[in-house]
Amino acid sequence: MPQGSSQVNGIPVLIALILGAVACATAPSTTPTATTRRPPAPVLGQFDPASVSSIKLEDYPIVPAVSPSMREVYQAGLQQGNNPNVFAKLGDCMTENPYFLGPFSQGKYDLGEYKSLKPVIDQFIGHPTRGKDWTQDSFATVGLASASGFNIAAPLDSTWADPKWCTAGESPLACEYRVTRPSIAVIMFGTNDVNYTDAATYDFYLRTIISETLGHNIVPILNTFPTRPEDPQKSLLLNQIVVRVAQDYDVPLVNLNRALEELPNHGVNPQDTTHLTTPPDERVDVFTPENLKTGFTVRNLVTLQALEAVLKVVR
Repeated sequence: MPQGSSQVNGIPVLIALILGAVACATAPSTTPTATTRRPPAPVLGQFDPASVSSIKLEDYPIVPAVSPSMREVYQAGLQQGNNPNVFAKLGDCMTENPYFLGPFSQGKYDLGEYKSLKPVIDQFIGHPTRGKDWTQDSFATVGLASASGFNIAAPLDSTWADPKWCTAGESPLACEYRVTRPSIAVIMFGTNDVNYTDAATYDFYLRTIISETLGHNIVPILNTFPTRPEDPQKSLLLNQIVVRVAQDYDVPLVNLNRALEELPNHGVNPQDTTHLTTPPDERVDVFTPENLKTGFTVRNLVTLQALEAVLKVVR
């Protein structure tokens, strides 16, 4: 696994990226932000493990309770041109994968007993996320800050920006937000970080991502991630950080880890221990009891429920 020395906001840090050696750099956002109170800027190395040691994942709901402060963020975003019909997806192979929400773009879904989620799908389906000649909506689009192999630092590293869409020196995160102007961002990292990122680094970069997202007046929906069977203790520690960051920034939290807990193999493919499972018919957009025994189907359900919870508060 290659490693490289990297900088974010001028701070050097040794990080491991599955994709290769990196040299991170991001420019501070100049976007006017909502006046909601924020924590101070994150500082690398200030993480205290004791600050998360008492957090029990089972104590937190699967679908988030959304703070009223998110309405201010969302409405400020609309005033500056964020698109109410677009959400962004930031993450690794769990998020880049076409099984994550992609099939809903085709409109052939079956919500089963969750028919109340149809207005959420209607809010985003059929609305292209990018500029001229781009036809895919938020469900189908693979975000510019989402790629297999990404760890928590990658979205802030211009090395991994797509030159077709991004300007020189622009990070994937900044590029995604400039190109798509989303009103909401679904964010989940950790699968790769369990093996390659220490807790202090993970905390710093996650806080930076959330801070920059709020700086663009985009509502983040943060997710706990599935437990890696090779290292459940490190998985727990990083997920405890996710919970603490969501609390500190007062942003919605989807407790996906808890949602997967009762599924066979906790919703994770036992062959590769990395990807979520799918039904035999691969219909992760059909919410039958049988299909909801698989990881991607459950993640799709709870993501739609989280989007519903956010929209009820912010609009």
